[in-house]
Amino acid sequence: MILLRNAWTVAIEALSWVELQEMNEDAALRKTLKQLRVKDRRAATDAGILLYNVMKRINTIDYLINSALEPLGFDALDLGLRSFLRLYTCMIHYSGCSYSEAHLLTEHARDIWGDKKLKPIEDALDLIPYQRIPWDQLNKVEESSYRCFLPIWYVKYIFRSFDERTAADLTQPVDTPKYIRVNTLRGNDSVINRLNRSGFQFEIVPELNHTYRVLGDSNGLTDTKPYRGGVFIIQDKASILVCEVTAPKPGDTVLDICAAPGVKTSHLAGIMGNRGRIISIDSDARRLASWSRLIDRMGVTNAKSMLVDATSDYNLSTGEVDLVILDPPCSGTGTFNTIPSGKWRVTHSLIVEKAGIQKVLIEKAASHLKKGGSLIYSTCSVTVEENEEVIKGFLEGHPDFRLVEPKIRLGAQGLLGLREAQRLFPSVHMCEGFFIAKLEKSRVSIEDCVPRNTL
Repeated sequence: MILLRNAWTVAIEALSWVELQEMNEDAALRKTLKQLRVKDRRAATDAGILLYNVMKRINTIDYLINSALEPLGFDALDLGLRSFLRLYTCMIHYSGCSYSEAHLLTEHARDIWGDKKLKPIEDALDLIPYQRIPWDQLNKVEESSYRCFLPIWYVKYIFRSFDERTAADLTQPVDTPKYIRVNTLRGNDSVINRLNRSGFQFEIVPELNHTYRVLGDSNGLTDTKPYRGGVFIIQDKASILVCEVTAPKPGDTVLDICAAPGVKTSHLAGIMGNRGRIISIDSDARRLASWSRLIDRMGVTNAKSMLVDATSDYNLSTGEVDLVILDPPCSGTGTFNTIPSGKWRVTHSLIVEKAGIQKVLIEKAASHLKKGGSLIYSTCSVTVEENEEVIKGFLEGHPDFRLVEPKIRLGAQGLLGLREAQRLFPSVHMCEGFFIAKLEKSRVSIEDCVPRNTL
């Protein structure tokens, strides 16, 4: 019972931080654990699950709460009570919690705040277990919004932008699995046997090198000695695919743009065997500090970082590079299943804003590429504006570049006629939603193709 109360306390506080400071779930949980000085690992794990379950379904949860609160508005309550009601409602409607178990949560809240603070919501606490979504009164968009736990504007966008089958894939909620990549700079795949003996189970991903899907519970993986020693890293399958598509060779010079926190940098270095050069640039000093710590842990010796705004004009001491990998800031619509708080903050105007930045970034990135070099563009977004439209616009202005078929294809073909690009959908490919395009720069410049005036 004490353990359960501790988890509830942490979850309520973390939910408040998510709303107050627009943190993601992991950041809010870390802040809360530090703030409350919680050492109990089980309580922290349970609180994280509660937090994720609430944020995943917050539109439906808030609908049920508002129905029970009428005429009192949900927004009229203070932050702590809102967080408590969201957790209470989620546990009753989505966590298989009995009314008597939920009553314990009410008593816990009473111990924290007292009867006076809970008085405005006493009636709602009795009514919430009996609230239902009026499915027969909803239109198609509203029904999809509440069944799939997505903002209404986003459902409208998906239905408008994609065919029926793709729209169904993009709106389907799914718990995507975790993946690990063995770091060949620190060890080899025999580490899987060691982890098996510690109780973890994995399934090999045959299309990708040194990649394994975690089966069952992944809790405790980051506490293992091999993880702390950099022998493996937790990395989404789509992110691993990006580096495999990039396929740098030992001795190449690679420009890694928007590189922090360094997961892809470490993967590229592993493929290169620490031979060649990786120039990793990012505009965020704190994220680059995280990059440095990760690079050290993973045993990378051929990468250096630069604190640079990649939308500006910047010079590289190495001159032109063999490969550019660009993973620009994006709306993150492909991560809605893994970072559910994001879907309640993203707007269409943000998508348009990000697309504008991406168009600048790809222009700057391409200017550093050698003739015959490759540029790999990827986002964890599923929107057309941030993906196909960026690539299509770039190709129209750069006839010396062409989109090429990747050697490894796991995803569906791109849209707008960009068949060589690939899209990954969470419900189909069991990973984050991703877009990947590989462009090659001609070995002959456009100017070289124009006959010289011999007059």
